[in-house]
Amino acid sequence: MPQCAFCGKATTTQEGLKRHIAQRPECQRQWALMINDIEADNLNTPDDNPPPVDVDFSHVHPHLDPNPTPSKSRRITIEEVEDEDGTLFSYTGRYFEPQADAGWALHEGETKFERYRRHQEEETQNCMKLSFHNNRSFLQRVDALPRGPGWSCRKVTVHGNKEDEFGAPLEEEVGLWSRDPVECVQELIGNPFFKADMAYSPAKAYVDRAGQHRVIDEMWMADWWGETQKALPKGATIAPIILSSDKTCLSQFRGDKLAWPVYMSIGNIAKAKRRQASARATILIGYLPASKLDCFTPDARSLAGYRLFHHCMALLLQPLIAAGQHGVEMVCADSLVRRVHPILAAYVADFPEQCLISCCKENRCPKCLVGANERGDSLDSPMQDPESTKEILEMRKNGQHPPEFEENGLRAVYKPFWADLPHANIFLAFTPDLLHQLHKGVFKDHLVKWCIDIVGEEEMDARFKAVPNYPGLRHFKKGISTLYLHRTWDWTLSPVRKGSGSNRGLELDCGSTTYYAQLQIHTTETLEALQTTLDVFHANKDILKELAIREHFNIPKLHQLTHYVQSIMLLGTADGFNTELPERLHIDFAKEAYRATNKRDYEEQMTLWLQRQEAVFLRAAYLDCVRNFLIGFRHLVTCCNDPMTS
Repeated sequence: MPQCAFCGKATTTQEGLKRHIAQRPECQRQWALMINDIEADNLNTPDDNPPPVDVDFSHVHPHLDPNPTPSKSRRITIEEVEDEDGTLFSYTGRYFEPQADAGWALHEGETKFERYRRHQEEETQNCMKLSFHNNRSFLQRVDALPRGPGWSCRKVTVHGNKEDEFGAPLEEEVGLWSRDPVECVQELIGNPFFKADMAYSPAKAYVDRAGQHRVIDEMWMADWWGETQKALPKGATIAPIILSSDKTCLSQFRGDKLAWPVYMSIGNIAKAKRRQASARATILIGYLPASKLDCFTPDARSLAGYRLFHHCMALLLQPLIAAGQHGVEMVCADSLVRRVHPILAAYVADFPEQCLISCCKENRCPKCLVGANERGDSLDSPMQDPESTKEILEMRKNGQHPPEFEENGLRAVYKPFWADLPHANIFLAFTPDLLHQLHKGVFKDHLVKWCIDIVGEEEMDARFKAVPNYPGLRHFKKGISTLYLHRTWDWTLSPVRKGSGSNRGLELDCGSTTYYAQLQIHTTETLEALQTTLDVFHANKDILKELAIREHFNIPKLHQLTHYVQSIMLLGTADGFNTELPERLHIDFAKEAYRATNKRDYEEQMTLWLQRQEAVFLRAAYLDCVRNFLIGFRHLVTCCNDPMTS
């Protein structure tokens, strides 16, 4: 017979017991207190089964947790077990070799959602009525919500080489809008939404137990993280900084309003989450000045723009120097505090932006020392070195004329922004650009054009029309001659090329390079195949000269393919560093923000609008987190025995 746990009264049915508690105020109050205690215990516990405090568990890689949290879903989960020799094996078919001296936790902390809940408990008094009565009071309430790192504006005075009517040099004052990058790293690494997609230490993955065939997927599986970890103190946690910048037009059809956003993410977050624009795993950290610099003459304006870019980037990234050297204690997504070293690891940019960053001319390679007229050859050119480049620029600044300055195609930017960043090699940081180098560059602008020149436009359209339909493969029933660009051309061109020339022409399979380059998971075999396709292309490319289709192959984007294998080995697969994401983020962080302004002094209004949007997004994310918790809690209560019967 059911009995009330608070007053001891017995009832005949469970429904009668519920009615008794609902009608008796004292029992109802005791029931509410019990539920609040259970809810508070669940909210304050970061995991369902928290490990003991005195056990050293924090250095274990999150993807290799020896005590995984039981899944709340009923779907089949993949569990990782430890072999007899200590190697961690996953049922996905990979063997992991974790690095145990990285990513150690110092103590437990408080995530931003936990701070948000405490703030709500202190501020919320009455949820039954609106807390605002007009637009101004609503915006004031939004401004009072917790938000991300704040914005600040620095004025930079540019002294031109033009003179006014009185003979004085002209000056121009530009504004640099920025946020503290260290605070932005804290925002990203401490976001509870990324808890399941976060890594704090490197590890090598293998297909076989002997460790002969590696698997490269995420950044923590690649070589850069493990090599950089050796230069830091034991137990340190690296936050690999991924920067991207690109100038974009704000006005439509008329006007010349420009913005130069700088975005940042960290390699600790899985690439699938970073690619989601809605996840906000890549955030805006600054607007560089996009001035025309009318105070300079046309012949000096370009170099002045180079120097202004590096000066503003140096101001923007200044906090990363001390933080990268000494580390900063940060609360991570798992509520544990670690000493984090934010270090520049990757820079996502198109080719002109890469030349701007590396201080070289656009007829040179921003990564290696290949000659200006040798980029079409398969050469093993030495990589550029940051230290030697800084020495050459310093000698040039002091009035000397080192021959390496002209040989390397450098520009007179005497203080690059990356000069003082610790443990950073800007030339190795440039990542493959699948959008501009592969899809639009090598494939659309060159490979498709070569095929059309060989077989003719009409024959090319006929072959695309003849390709049979296949699930998941785009069928071009009208051909491709009238289209601008479509990504599925990559997958349909292979059967179209066959029979288009001699047997030697069939070996000219540059399109296979695009297949291997954009694989989402690489192994030792696929990287060897990628390099083999490049070697085959260079060995047979002269057939295009014999057919009078090309006179030379000194193509910058074609040369960049020679660095793909090295970049993938260092930083992970190329799909994690595509310039498509910054292009997409321009809509959210530049164009939409500009349209919300009155088009005058718009950068200040854009930052205020973005700050309010971020506060609203954080509020919505917190409510979703609470709602998901309540749904799970109710499901748990339903599945368990009714506590009133105890």
